[in-house]
Amino acid sequence: MHTECDTPITTHPDRDRLRDEWQRETFRAGWPARVAWHSAAVEQCLDALAREGHVRSACLALAKDRAAAEIPLDVALAELDALFLCALAPAAPGPLVRAYLSTRARANPPGTLPPGTDPITELPSAALLQQRLAHRLATGEHTRIVVVRLEVPETLLWGHLRHLLLTARHLERALGEPAHAAPPGRLMALLDGDDPELPDRLDRLCRAPVDPLHGAGSGAPRIPRAGVRLTTAPGSTGR
Repeated sequence: MHTECDTPITTHPDRDRLRDEWQRETFRAGWPARVAWHSAAVEQCLDALAREGHVRSACLALAKDRAAAEIPLDVALAELDALFLCALAPAAPGPLVRAYLSTRARANPPGTLPPGTDPITELPSAALLQQRLAHRLATGEHTRIVVVRLEVPETLLWGHLRHLLLTARHLERALGEPAHAAPPGRLMALLDGDDPELPDRLDRLCRAPVDPLHGAGSGAPRIPRAGVRLTTAPGSTGR
């Protein structure tokens, strides 16, 4: 059988085992304790994978369900990958991830995302970074810009978007600054060019983030290597 996302299913996993494994891996990925995991959309996905069913439509129903519950995007994508890793071994295919994101963006309740947020990655946008940069330059701050890009072909980026979000959280922990989405597949952040700890922060940034789904299945893709580049902000008068 072929599903609507063109993923061939040759064996059907045991439904109860799949539910337990999927829930366990999703909780490991940071599922918020305030929200009940089980829902009708979960059962729809289990039905589709454990029996003959439309996997794509079930996953899009899950996207709407998780948007309504305001589940963070990185956790929602981890849940989607965990479903495929537990049931089929490979992670969720790129075309399905793209459809999932589009469905989620339309289903997000009004006001869920702050102004200036990129609707796909749900990170602050490059336009917002430009506004913050202009403000810093106007006050005479010595500002640097760090650019991070996952080293994957653009055609495969959708399948690695969860890894881009993991890298964004890793960047924020390492630098103490918000990560901004700069498509395609890039992250940017503003830095204090006079920060004496800047070399140490960049060293931490260059280390690979930890994937909570590592070990969930033999098909779990490794986080792509991130390229890090430090630039001087236009108009900056710093050293």
